Order: sequence, then C-alpha cells, then structure tokens
Amino acid sequence: MGDILKYLIVDDEEIDRLTLESAASGFSFLQKTASCSHALEAFELITRFKPDIVFADIEMPGMSGLELIRRLSGKVPAPVFITSHPEFAIDGYEIEAFDYLLKPVTKERFTKCALRLRDFFHLREKVSALEKEDESNHIVIKEGYDKYKIGIRDILYLEAMKDYTKIVTGTGNHLVLCTLAGLHERLPAEKFVRIHRSYIVNRDRLSATKGNKIFVGEHELPLGKLYKNALDEIF
Repeated sequence: MGDILKYLIVDDEEIDRLTLESAASGFSFLQKTASCSHALEAFELITRFKPDIVFADIEMPGMSGLELIRRLSGKVPAPVFITSHPEFAIDGYEIEAFDYLLKPVTKERFTKCALRLRDFFHLREKVSALEKEDESNHIVIKEGYDKYKIGIRDILYLEAMKDYTKIVTGTGNHLVLCTLAGLHERLPAEKFVRIHRSYIVNRDRLSATKGNKIFVGEHELPLGKLYKNALDEIF
C-alpha cells in the first residue's frame, strides 16, 4: 500500500462519478483504480484489483451499494457510502462503513473524509508493523489446553520426541504436539540450526563444541556427523 491508497467508485450517475473523481484528484495519496456504474461490475473489479477504498452509491439498479459491500464480506478495508438519502446512514454503519457522505458532496466534507482515510491507513500500517515485529520476536505454542508466548531468544534448543517436540528455554520446558521439522519451519531460519536428527539449537545460545558434542549453556547435546558442516560459520 505504501503512501498510495487505491480507490474505486461505483455510482449509476455519471455526473456524480466525475464530481467525486475531481474531488479525489486534489489528494496525491488517492489513486483511482476504476470507476463504474453498476454494482455487479464493481464486484468483479473489487475482487480483481482489491482497492483500499470503495466509494459506493447506495441506490443503484440491480444491486444496492449496501448489498455490494455485504457480499464482499470484509474485503474492502474502507467502504464509504454516498447517497442523497440520510435515512440510509444507519444501515451503512451497521455494516461498518468508514464514512457516509450526503450528496451533493462538498469540497470541505470530502476533504475531511480523505484526511481521515489517510490517518486510518497510516495507523493500520503501524499496527500491522508492530504485529509483524512481535511475531518475529516470539512464537505462540499450545501445550495441552494452554497457550504460551515464548521469546525466540529464550529458546535454547528443540528436541524431537516422536510426534512431539520439547522446547527447552532458560526458564523451563514445553512439550508441544508438533514434529521437530514442523516447529523448525515456524522459527527464523537464520537463528536455528540442526545439529542432529533429533536436535535443533539456537545459534545465539551455543557456547562450545567438543568433538561430537555441542554445549548450549549447561546442556550437552550430540552433534551428528551429517550436521557438522552447519556449524562451520559459528565455530
């Protein structure tokens, strides 16, 4: 998405579509994806182009703007309804419309909507970035009926136990119903290395190697012959 927000207009009145396009052209962060006169056509275009914003008239032949957004079922991050009938406002907000503009849309009212859209998407991106950062620093595992959030840096090593994997951390152990390979896929590849068919260790927690032994803190683990080369970059 970046700094550009893609929008689509659907309105059966050409003059209203052109008026809205003209208003949107005053904002560099708004970029038109498509403009159409029928909700069915809009449905296909929205599914194909995935715009961030849809400016939809409510009363249109065949399918209303309300029904269009309902059918898209959350695929439009910010639907904005535009109509001449204020009595539809409650229906619009019931399906989580971002905004509701009454025709004729004034420059001042559209400006307010556009700036709110910009702020909304900026905040949305910040939240998404924080979630990704959190995911990169932690892993959530299920142990029985309980869930635990474990810091990646706290994991010392993983040990295969048939269909289960034991996660050994500096503060305790967890046993999860997941294969060693399956759990390895969920962890950052650059931080975890396989040293044995039954063991994967956190590179940052390795302390020493002695012959065919690996030491992770006070833990002594076997080093498989097939995996010795994987440690060349570390020791």
